[in-house]
Amino acid sequence: MSGEEVNCWGYHLAVSRCQFIDVGYGTIVYDQFGHFLGKYETESAAVEEIRALVEERAGNGGLIKDEI
Repeated sequence: MSGEEVNCWGYHLAVSRCQFIDVGYGTIVYDQFGHFLGKYETESAAVEEIRALVEERAGNGGLIKDEI
């Protein structure tokens, strides 16, 4: 997994710090503090999307709006 980090809600988001939980209908992803990041059909799809999120946010300082 990537070691890339990006600031998210005042802390760093990295794929290695996310929790990937396999359930009957796919994989649910939470960040290190329990914020919901999404649900995906497979764990590999989840990893790919979180990596894309990290890369996307790295371009603008890593800020992600807290929409919760």
